[in-house]
Amino acid sequence: MASARLDIIILHSQKGGPGKTTLSCNIAHELAKRGNKTVLIDLDIAQPTIQHIFRIPDKKIKHTINDVLMGKKKVSEEVLLETNNQNLQLIVAKENVEYGEGLLSLLEDIQQYSFFALHEMTKFLQRMGYRYVVYDLAPGYRMESVNAAAIADARIFVIRPSTFSFEGAKQMLRDIYKKLEIRSLSFFVFNQLPPKLKAENQKLLEDWKEDLINLYKPDKITFLDFLPISFDVMEQGIRGEYIFPDDSVLYEKLTQIVDKVIQDIDEMKKSKE
Repeated sequence: MASARLDIIILHSQKGGPGKTTLSCNIAHELAKRGNKTVLIDLDIAQPTIQHIFRIPDKKIKHTINDVLMGKKKVSEEVLLETNNQNLQLIVAKENVEYGEGLLSLLEDIQQYSFFALHEMTKFLQRMGYRYVVYDLAPGYRMESVNAAAIADARIFVIRPSTFSFEGAKQMLRDIYKKLEIRSLSFFVFNQLPPKLKAENQKLLEDWKEDLINLYKPDKITFLDFLPISFDVMEQGIRGEYIFPDDSVLYEKLTQIVDKVIQDIDEMKKSKE
């Protein structure tokens, strides 16, 4: 019997701070809301956040992605955590790691084992009947992030509207993503745009968008959207709430992003059948 199809979506950035984790959580939540059995995995080992966004108490966590990536625990149902949505499960990262040499040792161990562990994770989730897995990656060039990008069906690169973030995005696309274009799709989104942009700044962002498309190849990368800062969502964050309200502009844009990404994955996989 053929295995159920599993699509892997990763969100990545060159540096921390562009809202990558919030988008990861909202994309996974939207996929699950549509009735898809979905797993959201926190791969940002040094700065894990997903446990807190979904308010998972420590006492409920038996194992983390750290254990799996280091080969201490085989991926199993014990690693999966329930959420308020029956279609959405989590695999969180461990926060209370040692610093200094202990942290460096941990990260080195994860790098050495992560590619094999991620492949085993994919096979397990496929056997369990999951439809989507969404990875929130550590920013930058960490090996486990690069390995996850290599096995993804779709990569969404999140960029802040700043010269620094734009230049970093160009570098990462050139160094890594262009080498991964064979079997998967790449997307990018500008996030956290300030309100009432001046015309010259809006034009600059449009120029950056075109520069990234032309750098990568127009038929190999897709621009998703310019997402505005939402002060309502920022205020929600004070209360520890990060899922976009259904009546917000951000939610409307999010649904369009999810529609586009899953449609393009579907078309890519059909073309390979």
